[in-house]
Amino acid sequence: MSIKLIIFDFDGTLGDTRRNIVTTMQMTIKELQLPSRTEAECAATIGLPLAGCFRTLFPDIQDELISRCAETYRRIFNENLQKITPEAFPGVVKTLKTLKEQGFTLTIASSRSRNSSPSQNLC
Repeated sequence: MSIKLIIFDFDGTLGDTRRNIVTTMQMTIKELQLPSRTEAECAATIGLPLAGCFRTLFPDIQDELISRCAETYRRIFNENLQKITPEAFPGVVKTLKTLKEQGFTLTIASSRSRNSSPSQNLC
């Protein structure tokens, strides 16, 4: 069996989105007047479902507030994409170009909605 298709995750694999995620998390917390959390605390939740991030940061938070946190986060994240563009990790663009030249079909799988996905073409 030969490999023809390679599926990549974007966040944290192809693109360095940590700064955008952490900044958005801290802005959400500030806007909703929740107790502040450090960069490290916010970064430790990356990869969890959005509600899980807020539940981890605020274990006693009510479900209604988690929904507000998620809505606020999504809004701020989309606004921040205009200011904080994710960068490809070193070597990613070259690797993707090489794989494409070798005839592989490349795609990205993401849990993000289309409007929050990076607009820059990696190869």
